[in-house]
Amino acid sequence: MNKQNINRSFRLSLIAVLGPSGELGVRNGLLWHITEDLRHFKSLTLGHTVIMGRRTYESLGKPLPGRNNVVISRSGKKLEEVLATLNDQTEVFIIGGAQIYRQTMPLADRLYITHVQAPLPPDGADVFFPTIDPLVWQEVSRQDFSRGATFPYPFSFVTYQRRQTQPQPAMPAARPRN
Repeated sequence: MNKQNINRSFRLSLIAVLGPSGELGVRNGLLWHITEDLRHFKSLTLGHTVIMGRRTYESLGKPLPGRNNVVISRSGKKLEEVLATLNDQTEVFIIGGAQIYRQTMPLADRLYITHVQAPLPPDGADVFFPTIDPLVWQEVSRQDFSRGATFPYPFSFVTYQRRQTQPQPAMPAARPRN
């Protein structure tokens, strides 16, 4: 999917909870359930359109209340078609799963990531979030927690904004000729 092919007036944001190496989930479920993260997710997405893959929708069991829920599947409308119909929105959220994140990462303007510093559950992870390249994404806000009310590990709410222009790698200094 090419960013230039989609005209839009809204901010496209991805929102996810990630482990230290980008772990996203296992067997169509989240790795951790953090009360503060669920509240954070709700406060950001309430009143907005949320786009998700079919399996993510099935894992939720029902539409998220107070939001326009859009489900993308291989047999339904294409993501580009859906995005083209949402120009009356101010911000649209991609809420998973891994395949939708991969498709939309090149289009996204903002990332809302909860970084979790916790051991993985016994089953590990079987899906991962795309790499957050610091040359493309700039951290613009961070809220750190040493632990949650019922979650005993550190986590952070981090917002990344796409850089307007990606910085170029530094050139090595010219060596004087002898």
